[in-house]
Order: sequence, then C-alpha cells, then structure tokens
Amino acid sequence: MRYLIHWFPFCSGGLCDRILGLASSICIAKILNMKILIKWDHCDLSSGFKINSKYDFYNTNINYNSVIMNNHELIEYFKNTDIIKDWKDSNIMIWSNVNLFNSCLENPFLKHLIPSNYIEELSNAIHLILEDIFIINPSILDKVNENHKKGIHIRTGDKQIYNKENEEFYRDYIVNILKNIKEIEKEDDKIFISTDCLLVFKIAKDYFKDYDYNEGCIIHTSEETKINDEGLHKVILDLLTLCKCKDKLYIGWNSNFSRIAALYNPNREFICYEYGNNPNEVKNFEKEILFKYFSWGKYT
Repeated sequence: MRYLIHWFPFCSGGLCDRILGLASSICIAKILNMKILIKWDHCDLSSGFKINSKYDFYNTNINYNSVIMNNHELIEYFKNTDIIKDWKDSNIMIWSNVNLFNSCLENPFLKHLIPSNYIEELSNAIHLILEDIFIINPSILDKVNENHKKGIHIRTGDKQIYNKENEEFYRDYIVNILKNIKEIEKEDDKIFISTDCLLVFKIAKDYFKDYDYNEGCIIHTSEETKINDEGLHKVILDLLTLCKCKDKLYIGWNSNFSRIAALYNPNREFICYEYGNNPNEVKNFEKEILFKYFSWGKYT
C-alpha cells in the first residue's frame, strides 16, 4: 500500500479552505490507489476536533519521498513529469489549503486526474472528513439543528466591521443580498443564517419574520492568534448546520465555507451570489471553475 500524506504545516487559510484541500487530496489518493494520511502540525484545533488515529500520520512509521508541494508548485512540478511514472513506487506528501483540482485544470499533465464524477467524489470526501477523519467535539454535535429546510451563508471578509465607513459599505452589500433572497422566498419558512458579520442579523429582521442563527458570528481561522475555543466551535457548528439544511442554500460563489456546505449534499437547490471586497467584483477564472464543476442548481 502506498500513502498520500496531506500535510497541514501551519494555520494557513480558513478551516474550510483546509477541508477542501484535504478533500481533493482524498480524491487524488483514490484515483492513484493510495491511502490517505493526515499530518497536522503547529495549529492546535483539538478543542473542536481531533484526527482519527487510523488516519494520523504520526501513528505510522512510513517514509515518504522529498516531494512536498502546494497547489502552485504542482503545476511547475508536472510540466515535464509523468505522474504515474514518478509516483508508482512512492509515498508522497502534499501541502495545500485549496482545491488541488484547480491546479489540475491549468496543466495538461494533471487534467486526467479530474474524474467525470468530480462532484460526487468531492462530496464523498467531505463526508469522510466530517464524519470519520475529524472526531468532532460531542458538545458541538449536540447543538446541530438538522431540521432547517433553507440556509444562507453571507461572508463579508476576513475582518469585522470596525468603523462607520466600513459599516455603510457592508450594509448596502448585505441589504442587496437579503433583498434578492426575499424576492425569491415568498414563503415564511424559517431560514438559518450563518455569517461573519453581526450586522447581517440586524438587517435580516427587516426581511424575514422568522429566522434562526447560532449565537455569535463565525471567524476566519487563518492565523493562530485568531483562534479560540469559542470561535472555533462556532465555525464548526455553523458549517454542520448549513450542511444539514434539507432543501436549498444561498451561498457565496467564491467562499469555501459555502462550497463545503453545498458539496455535503449536492442534490439540493442552491443559489449563488457574488461576494468580494467589492460586491461587483468578479474573478472570472474562479467563477468559471465554479460554473463548470458546481453545475447543479440556479445562479443569480
């Protein structure tokens, strides 16, 4: 048995950035008939979850070759390399906090790694992570409400609103999103809302008679200094609650928090809105990937 070791060397990217990177490694390991192992270093998130021992690299004595790469290095590495030839006898290590299939799209040597059932494979990998690889704190699992039909995730950015200028900008952005959702949602079904901005909950009162949320706002876990037990628990709780929404999700097209929730159950309807530092900003390459491989549901 050969092993693909997914390495988390430091706290880089949000939690869902890391989950999506790991999910793509799981898919590639399956294609190459390798077993996935996790090497989690430096960043202690153990109050929220622990790594199942059967996936923990540190419970093995295996060796790996010197190839350690993130998603950007994948392209350079495979420019003149045959992947099957080089990897057929080796255990390998990959570091990435993003979807590795994005790199595969950019390089002809890697395109064959994208399976035709890409969405199904990523969905299966995310279930494996959230239900087996990560042993989630039972106190978080006990709070997950699985009865919501519809969910909304609104992300404003990595930083909270600190001044009046930012608040005015984000208020217009949030109002625009909620107003469009309300035009679609004629019924008064209770909607679950997850966000990194408390202002969203205040504005939502003007558009929805009844909505649900978990106390507090989610935080971006890109730096170790930002992580505390309460914030981490909130991130995991909101993610699992969005995952369990039964019928429909409203999500940001370039937020991996949104993408993980959508991929958990790809048979639901979902509607994408654009998000960024400028609400009108569109990153064409990322949006092209989303439309190509997240091709179910409707888009605004």
